[in-house]
Amino acid sequence: MQLLPMKELLLEAKANNSAVAAINVSNMETITGLLETAQKMESSIILQISPMQIQAQKITYAQIVEMIKLFGRDYDIKASIHVDHAVDVEDCYKAIDSGFTSVMYDGSMVDFDTNIENTLKVVNYAKGKNVTVEAELGKVGGAEASDSTEEGYMTDPGKVEIFVNRTGVDCLAVAIGNAHGQYKSKPKLDFNRLSAIYEKAGIPLVLHGGTGIPDVDIKKAISKGIRKVNIFTEVDRAFVKGFVDAYTGNKNIYMMHAQEQAREHMMREIEKKLRICKNVEEE
Repeated sequence: MQLLPMKELLLEAKANNSAVAAINVSNMETITGLLETAQKMESSIILQISPMQIQAQKITYAQIVEMIKLFGRDYDIKASIHVDHAVDVEDCYKAIDSGFTSVMYDGSMVDFDTNIENTLKVVNYAKGKNVTVEAELGKVGGAEASDSTEEGYMTDPGKVEIFVNRTGVDCLAVAIGNAHGQYKSKPKLDFNRLSAIYEKAGIPLVLHGGTGIPDVDIKKAISKGIRKVNIFTEVDRAFVKGFVDAYTGNKNIYMMHAQEQAREHMMREIEKKLRICKNVEEE
């Protein structure tokens, strides 16, 4: 595995008119499942983990990096390790010091000026360390809420150029009707807004909440400047369902076999997502 700053993967995707899938990993099975599928698909990949996952699993940023590097030795792919949705700049610093090649500071919960101030802190800390910095402008909420499509939560194209110029951020997560988690109804992405954002930004854009967005809409978003697509819930649910199905089918199954069935079920879902991001059709 060739570990690179995420920016390099996104610029390569731009040249190919594609995007890179960013998929959250939590344990050995999710790490190897993602690496194995990426190699099969000849795809670059972003392995990401959020502070929420770090806390839930009682591990450290350094430990997850070492796990990924250990298993990554067996794969010939380009990859980046990314911390997702760090709302505290200190989490970004910890991740950078632990060997992450990309971090996201999520300033969606603070005002515009504070978002700029904190993002700039992370950008300055990452300088000289060859680490990519992603920021968020607007607010990508949860799919269970209705705020993701409200004007006040959407990324304002009029603020994009100011934000990018003042922070020097490498890529920008946008709010265009997308949301985290499982959508209750079909999401409606504002592609006109996306085009206006891309025109002002001049840097790769990021689509969060990839779970549940129709394939055709993801491909359209890629054509309008999206270079990174975040996917967590769908892949996570595939693993859990695979494990539950394995146990339901055989109450005497050992954990190692149930986990492998879960991993294989998850890998089939990952392959679908990688195909969409690569802009290739199903075989």
